[in-house]
Amino acid sequence: MDDELHKRQRQEPLEGGEPERRGRGEGQTSEELADEMTSRQLREGLDLLEAAVHVPTPSTAWFDQQIAAAQSKRKSRLVRDLVILWISAMLLFYVYYLTVTAKPVAFLSIQAAAILVPLAWLILRKQVDSHDTN
Repeated sequence: MDDELHKRQRQEPLEGGEPERRGRGEGQTSEELADEMTSRQLREGLDLLEAAVHVPTPSTAWFDQQIAAAQSKRKSRLVRDLVILWISAMLLFYVYYLTVTAKPVAFLSIQAAAILVPLAWLILRKQVDSHDTN
């Protein structure tokens, strides 16, 4: 089927009114003939290259596997985002409760956690990054 398409493309003119002149060689300069010959040789070479190199299309199982992997990744990201949302909402409600009830011990523990949690996160992130580079 590709060969038929290439044959039709070779027969069709590149521009509107040239098919009569091109086939007969009348009225063409040597540069035009050389360009036409080069163009024909390039097309034939590309046709041979296409025939020699077979590029396989992946199977439907591969596409199904890629879709399943993307869906599972999206699902895990959604679960992670929901967990982060719930935890942050609970912390905000807890802070609100502590400020309303004015319990200083609990409020100080939240302030300590606000300092320690980012530090721990930075330290763990640096350790993970150092393992990735090794």
